[in-house]
Amino acid sequence: MEKVYVKKSKHIPEKGFHYTAMVLLILLAIYSIIPFFLMLAVSISSEATLAKNGYQFFPKEISFAAYQYLWAKRLTIGRCYMITILTTVAGTAANLVLTSLFAYPLSRQDFKQRNIFAFILFFTLLFNGGLTASYIVWTRVFMIKNTIWAMLVPGLLMGGMNVLMVRNYYAANIPYAIIEAARIDGANDMKIYTGIMVPLSKPVMTTIGLFAALGYWNNWTNGLYYISDSKLYSVQVYLMKLMNDIQYLKSSSYGMESAQLATMSMPTEGARMAIAMIAILPILLVYPFIQKELVKGMVVGGVKG
Repeated sequence: MEKVYVKKSKHIPEKGFHYTAMVLLILLAIYSIIPFFLMLAVSISSEATLAKNGYQFFPKEISFAAYQYLWAKRLTIGRCYMITILTTVAGTAANLVLTSLFAYPLSRQDFKQRNIFAFILFFTLLFNGGLTASYIVWTRVFMIKNTIWAMLVPGLLMGGMNVLMVRNYYAANIPYAIIEAARIDGANDMKIYTGIMVPLSKPVMTTIGLFAALGYWNNWTNGLYYISDSKLYSVQVYLMKLMNDIQYLKSSSYGMESAQLATMSMPTEGARMAIAMIAILPILLVYPFIQKELVKGMVVGGVKG
């Protein structure tokens, strides 16, 4: 029996592209990780070393005074963490519900008012009333100043781009035939939404959930504009207040003795970096567990249906 030999192609150009892309991604990953190492190094550096040598990746004198200072403030920081966790969990859940509810009718070809709601969505992406008008509306009309709602509602409750991403995912990955079959079986729109759309949209919902959670966790502008009660400060707002206090102390015209006394009761550069490390730690711990669904949701949800 005659043997047939097939020469296998090595795809050298394709392998070269893969290796080049891998090297570039590794360099980008290192470039992204470097600031975290610097932040950690500064947080465990002594204040004298920071004043003399500035920020260094390898501190000459290690000190945990910054973390000791934060431990002394543990009740205040703990309260700020509880506010941050509460707003992140509640805000993310509300964001997912509202975003998916808005995206579902936009993905339905038989929804007669689809173009009207799509116009409203696109209009809000292109235009807004500005900060002054928004502040007046939220504080004088809705009366949310110095309430927990001020950390939940303005700016983060629902985003137009997220709605479009979920809408594209629904249109591209959930066949309309499934919806028609459910209709024939007697399912109404709410049953279709809860029983079909939500269970089949796990990747994109994970992606949107991460975006919303990051937005709420890192949010400090709502606290700056609408919160003056220190009992409602989030971690980010508390960090911002510490940074402002340090900057004020440095530019103060008080005498040297007063400045030294104030420094003893206020956070230092190391303390600022220490609280920043504590603030980002939960996000760093959660991200690896949802990375797979995040990538899938970004790729599929970004394709136009």
